[in-house]
This record gives sequence, structure tokens and C-alpha cells, in this order.
Amino acid sequence: MNDVDRVIAHLSPGAGPGMTEGAHALMRDIMAAEPTTARAAAPAGRRGRRSLVLRAAVPGVALLAAAFIGLSWMLPAGLGLGPGTAAALDIKKEDGYYVIEIKDLYADSATYEAQLRDAGLDVTLDVIPSTPSWVGSIFPTSPTENRYLDEIKTIDQPGGCDKMGGCPLGVKIPENFQGPAEITIGREAKPGEPFENGTTIDGLGEPLHCMPYVGRTVAEVRGMLQERGVTIQNFTDMDPETGGTKESVPDSWLVESGSMTEPGKATLDVYEGSAPQEPGGRRGENCPTS
Repeated sequence: MNDVDRVIAHLSPGAGPGMTEGAHALMRDIMAAEPTTARAAAPAGRRGRRSLVLRAAVPGVALLAAAFIGLSWMLPAGLGLGPGTAAALDIKKEDGYYVIEIKDLYADSATYEAQLRDAGLDVTLDVIPSTPSWVGSIFPTSPTENRYLDEIKTIDQPGGCDKMGGCPLGVKIPENFQGPAEITIGREAKPGEPFENGTTIDGLGEPLHCMPYVGRTVAEVRGMLQERGVTIQNFTDMDPETGGTKESVPDSWLVESGSMTEPGKATLDVYEGSAPQEPGGRRGENCPTS
């Protein structure tokens, strides 16, 4: 049994059905845009308000193939693949592929790159703090062609998956891969560490998934978040003339969107409304029907 087979054999199925092919295609479209915070046009009848959309999402599910990067932080330590070794990466050759296990999730990119170059791989590895939706996600791109690398494939966890970024075990690259490639991987953030990658607070794996919150008052959403161990770090007043980042706003204001900023903290996009709107939010395939 090789390393890949051994990893898969010890994994139990996840809690959800995972991402569909349609979701894969959608995430490709999202990542074709500028990877920074974007805001959609204001809905009709809500002058001046804007909606927060995906922030630099790093989808690891639509990924396709060059070395196997085993995401050892997702695996039981008893497999011998967990952290604790001096090297940041463990690199092997097996059956025409490179097998690379990440031993230190908090090493800097230069450390990873030095080991990859020593192995003859023209690959840059960047591991960034991510919200729960994207922990373990993998996203390979070509820095010279400005495209997503379909030739780099993920090895996905068998069974279901309860994350927007999928539940990959790693990626495969043949030994004859020429490169260059840049691979971004989402990891858990340390306490107080800002997220570099995330999505809205109702995304799959996020604190308000399947919880209708759009159009509720600040007081209501604050309570929903507190029940899940999350506090509000700040607000974005969406008024085009007087808006901006604020530490506090009236509890009666309404919430348009929100996202996590660091572990246990969120930011909300809000506006002054005359009355609470019909609560809305994500209605994904992983949400209960009743």
C-alpha cells in the first residue's frame, strides 16, 4: 500500500455531500475575477447599499495535477504524517509522482520554496490563514500564464465534505511537470491572526451557515453570532455619503452581509432601515429543508 492509499484508508467520510460539479464551475468563475474584496451593486429599492461577496476565495475543489502535497494537519497523528519533524516538507518520489507532505504549516514561503527547488520542482507554496470554509483548500495557478492550472489535480477525501473549499488530501504532479506553479493552501488561523481568505458568514462551514440573517437587525445578528462564540469587531456603514468603518452602530440598523475577520470575530455590512426586512440568506443544498 502506497502513501496515498494509506492516507485514504484511514479517513472517515465527512458530514456533507461536498461540492457539485456546478459548484466547481462557479468557483472557477469567481476566481477569474480580481482576488480582492468585491461588492455587488445595490439591490433595487436600497439606494446606496452594497453587498459583500466572496473575498479572495481559494477553492481547492476544482483543482487538477503535479506533486502530491499531503495535508497532514487534516490527518490523525498516528499515521506518522503529522507535524513534529524539523523539515517543513517531506518530499518523496513514488510511481512517477512527487509525494510531498507538509510538516510545518507555519513555515514561510521561502522555506517551502527552498525545499521544492532542491527537489527540482518549480513550485511556490503559500499557506495562508483561512476561515473554516477554506481550511485545507488548495488552489494552483500559473504565474506566467495568469490561469488556473487544470493539469494540477487534487486528491479528494472519500465520502462527503462540509466545506466550500472541498476536503482535498493533496495534489498530484507528474515528475515531468515543467512549471512554474504557485499553490495556495488554506490553514487554520492562530488566535488573533487576520484571515487572508474567506467568504460570507453564511457560507458552508461558517458560523451562520443556513441561518437567515440578511435584513435582520444588528441586535438580532449579534445574538446569533454570540451563541456561536463570535463577537463583532466592527461595522461597515453602507451609506455612500456618510458611511465607512465604525466601531458601533445603533442596534436597530439592518444587516446586509458579513464575514469573519479573525478567529471568533466578524465584521458586518449595515445600513439604517425603517423596519426589519424579511430575513434572507444562503439556501444551499446542505441546508435542512425545514
